[in-house]
Amino acid sequence: MDTMTQFSDWMVRLLDGPLDWLLLLPRDATLLVFSVLTALLMTLVRHWITNQDLLRRCSDDLRQLKRLNREAKQAGDNPRRLRLRNTVALIKQMQLVEDMKVLAVVLVPVAALAMWAVERLDYLPPRVGEALVVRAYFPISSVDEVTHLVPIDGAELQSSPIQIIQPDQQLPPAGLAEWTLRPTSANDELTLTIRHHGESAKQRVSIGRRTYLPPQQLHQNVRLSRTEVLLRRYCPLGMDLKTDTIGLPPWMIGYLALTLLCVPGLKRWLRVA
Repeated sequence: MDTMTQFSDWMVRLLDGPLDWLLLLPRDATLLVFSVLTALLMTLVRHWITNQDLLRRCSDDLRQLKRLNREAKQAGDNPRRLRLRNTVALIKQMQLVEDMKVLAVVLVPVAALAMWAVERLDYLPPRVGEALVVRAYFPISSVDEVTHLVPIDGAELQSSPIQIIQPDQQLPPAGLAEWTLRPTSANDELTLTIRHHGESAKQRVSIGRRTYLPPQQLHQNVRLSRTEVLLRRYCPLGMDLKTDTIGLPPWMIGYLALTLLCVPGLKRWLRVA
C-alpha cells in the first residue's frame, strides 16, 4: 500500500467520526446534507479570513459604478465609460485577492471531505439477500482453463463454484470468470477465496452495513491478479448521468451542483460578503 493510499485511508477513518451519521440517511438526503455542510464550511471560512468591510464596500461601489456606466452609455460618453471600466477592474482585482485567500484555506478541508465522499458515497452498500456478482481477471493464456470460488458460510452460490475462464470482451486481451452469490447474513467482512493454477486471491466484501469495502482488489499473483465485486453505483435521484466518460462518478456532479447552489443562499442568510 503506497503512502497516498495510506493517507487517504487514515483521512477517511478520521472523518468517519463526525460524518458517519450521514450514512444513516437515505443516500439522496446524505448528498444534500453533505453539500450544505460543505457550502457552510466555505461560507464560514470566507467570513473568518476575508476583510468583510472591504468586500461590502467593493460590492456597493460596483453597484454604483454599474449605474454610472448606464448613464454614461445613454449619454454616449465613451471616455467616461472607459474610466469606469478601469475602476471596475481595480475593484474586482481587490475582490480576487480576498477570494484567493478563501481558496487557499478551504482547499485542504474540502479535499479531505472529497476523500471521505469517494470512499463512502461512490457505491451503494450490498444488502443481505441482494445478488452479488464476483469477478476475477486473468491473462489471456488462462482462457478456457478452470478456476473456482471456494464456498463459504454466509453466502449462497447462485452459480457453479467451478467456472471456465472466458475472453474478456470489455478488456481484451484478458480472461474473465464470474460468479453470482446471495449473502444470507450481515457480515462486516465476508472473505471470498478464488483459486487458479495454485494461486489464491481473497476478495473482501461488507454485507448489510452502512459502508462498503473497496470493490476492486489487486493481488500479487502471476495469473490471478485482480478481483472485483460489482457494486451498484450511487446515482442521485436514480438518474444515470453517464459521467464515466469524463472520469467523474455520478454523485460528484450532484455534489458540485448542490454545493454551488447553496453557497449564495448561505452567504445571504449569514450576511457574508
